[in-house]
Amino acid sequence: MKKRIISLMLATFSALALCTSAFAAEAKTFTRWNVYMENGAIFGSGSTVADAGTTAPAYRPAWLPESWTLDSASVMGKAFPVTDWVYSNGEESLSFRCCAPFTFFFSHWMGEDFSVTTPKKSVKIQGHPAIFWQVKQESALAWEDSQGKLFLLLHTGSLTQAELEKIANSIVELTEPMPEYHLGWAPEQSGMSTCIAMPGYMRDAGKGPDYIRFFYATQPLTAPKGTPEAVTVQGAQAQLWLGDPNATGVVVTSAISGETAEIPTSDTWSTLIWTDPKTGICFCIQGHKLAKETMLRMAESVALSKAELTVAQPMAASTPASTTHTTSVTDPNASRKNWVADGWKITITHADGTVERVPNFSEFFPGQELPV
Repeated sequence: MKKRIISLMLATFSALALCTSAFAAEAKTFTRWNVYMENGAIFGSGSTVADAGTTAPAYRPAWLPESWTLDSASVMGKAFPVTDWVYSNGEESLSFRCCAPFTFFFSHWMGEDFSVTTPKKSVKIQGHPAIFWQVKQESALAWEDSQGKLFLLLHTGSLTQAELEKIANSIVELTEPMPEYHLGWAPEQSGMSTCIAMPGYMRDAGKGPDYIRFFYATQPLTAPKGTPEAVTVQGAQAQLWLGDPNATGVVVTSAISGETAEIPTSDTWSTLIWTDPKTGICFCIQGHKLAKETMLRMAESVALSKAELTVAQPMAASTPASTTHTTSVTDPNASRKNWVADGWKITITHADGTVERVPNFSEFFPGQELPV
């Protein structure tokens, strides 16, 4: 079974679950984090109290070996500023974690051969001291940057130390938000709602009997097993795997209402995957035993949630303030949260025909200077 979940536990609970020797395994590994092996697992503990406004750091590998795809991504809540990315290649797995500096404890099972005596190699990742462990097909690579953020790569499979170091050295901060997409249509009985697993990078939507999911990312997404049917979505080539309508999912019963529900399994999911050739964004829709026509109708309805306005840089001081540049955008969901540089003029035409002017910076933020 793939190791896809890094087990997390609060420091207050870990004292009850782990023997005292685990905390005294060795001196602090890095400036703000201690990472070590003991009793078959890798442990990490932070020593910095995070500020109230600490957010989860958004970093991700920019390079992966061929055939590796994204399984999932997640971000912990404000109390736990941690992000996780999970990739796979067949039965092999790769997990990447990034933690902001804060008081936190976590563990991840590596294998019974790992202990305090497991040999470790000292390496350099992006100029920072790092530690590498490897026993058989299990590997771990950990390092801390100059701001105290902890980075951790965990691998089960055949990737070499050199390949893992190349992945680690490719890790970059994500500074540009993804466009927001939504399903314009879904089966009425699905009761669609939206929740965000990785804000701006992956979106998981759907509640109700159909268990519909919609998510997307800028990296290739993991596809189901089996041979897909070639279809077309919005003019792009796509792959469709239909769930078996005769298969039975996991049946669960509510202890409160007594009602039963069928939870999807790999046999019952219908999956549709395609990549937008213009943006490179990979989309995936999944539905519990949904038919081909329903899957394709949902895919054709995928659209941007709001206008992506591209505004030129502010004009040079030598440009007369009275000069205006005019353009217009048609979008029923456009919001006045947008603003344009002084001297520019943009109007939004709504679905009902009304026209709205986007405010200039000085109107939207009176008395403030334009950020550089």
